[in-house]
Amino acid sequence: MLIDTHCHIHESDYPIHGDDVIERAHNAGVMQMICIGTNISDSQLAIDFASKYDRVFASIGVHPHYADNDGDKLRRLVGLLYSTENQQKLVAIGEIGLDYHYSDSPSPENQSKLLKQQIELALEHDLPIIFHVREAYDDFWKVLDSFKDDGRQIRGVLHCFTDTIDNLNEGLRRGFYISVNGISTFTKDNVQKSMFASIPIDKLLLETDAPWLIPNPLRGKVKTNEPAFIREIAEFNSTIYNLSFDEIADVTTANARKLFKL
Repeated sequence: MLIDTHCHIHESDYPIHGDDVIERAHNAGVMQMICIGTNISDSQLAIDFASKYDRVFASIGVHPHYADNDGDKLRRLVGLLYSTENQQKLVAIGEIGLDYHYSDSPSPENQSKLLKQQIELALEHDLPIIFHVREAYDDFWKVLDSFKDDGRQIRGVLHCFTDTIDNLNEGLRRGFYISVNGISTFTKDNVQKSMFASIPIDKLLLETDAPWLIPNPLRGKVKTNEPAFIREIAEFNSTIYNLSFDEIADVTTANARKLFKL
């Protein structure tokens, strides 16, 4: 059994019908998947989609690209969290974080403010966090350190991790899981390959980030990524760890169940 810990198949412009996506995932041995919210309306879509399928779950969060006017968004996020019918499907806060890649993104100050508010929300409700961090790790660690005297543990995963070994080790030191996707199957960067090989197996999660980042050997053969393709990611990564397919499926599934309490 495999788990896709990060996908966006609930989004209104996802080009494949939900029933077909779920059936193909199940046929590929992907029996559970988490739909990831990126803003308030998208978080509601994720929860609504998850409510239609027994083995689909959801996270809610405001991505750093939507960090402006965060106060109102956070209040609405809390409303989703407290909705009784949503609680059994809600397994995480995310994806949230910092992203400095685009020049037209909200200011670092607004991103940090929203990140802190959402971390507090996760801590209040003892939920793990799905972190999105891009070209912003120095500030990201500072935000986390602002909670170091809190006494509560920030649990979570560094989603779509492709950064340095130093930041990998810092994330591991803090107890975070590390999630890899199709990039691990097609990167030509030897430093990145070395980093992927350094992730401890007991901290490894698998994701598709569908509809993006189609893994090899499917790149160029299909137009849209989907949870069924976790199988290709697992098969590739099993060679990195010198494990059988069943072994890497078992350990990454156990990791996902432990973090998200699936």
